[in-house]
Amino acid sequence: MKSEHTEKLKVVIDTNTIISAPLSENGNPAKIFELLLLEEISNFTSDDITNEIEEVFDRDKIKKKLSNEKIDFVIKNLKKFSKPVKPNVKLNVIKDDPDDNKVLECAETAEVDYIISGDRHLKELKNYKEIKIVSPKQFFDIYLSRIKNEDV
Repeated sequence: MKSEHTEKLKVVIDTNTIISAPLSENGNPAKIFELLLLEEISNFTSDDITNEIEEVFDRDKIKKKLSNEKIDFVIKNLKKFSKPVKPNVKLNVIKDDPDDNKVLECAETAEVDYIISGDRHLKELKNYKEIKIVSPKQFFDIYLSRIKNEDV
């Protein structure tokens, strides 16, 4: 699908996008998770983000919708195909939901290109420093147009 000449896009996939992937297998979050599995993108994550993902998957309302096997598959592969980051900054950019700052901390430390998130507080920022904050659909469109331009 991709050319070997172009560097992979560096991203931080937010919790809500990871949780949404197995809930809607044809949706954009699932397509992004597939890009991760195919190593078409480079995802960076921190212990705080991974712990939050595990905590959300452990909620009753999520466990009613997904099998343990599916949850284990997502968590195992998220860890396997993501690069771990120990954030070297402590931010207080998002005042309304301070928990979201962990995503910015990871993204800044890893110097990523994009944060992929459906979170309102993050999306309202649109950018943080040089990092673009986009929805799963926006990111997938960016990825597809990048691939298309390589084929020209």
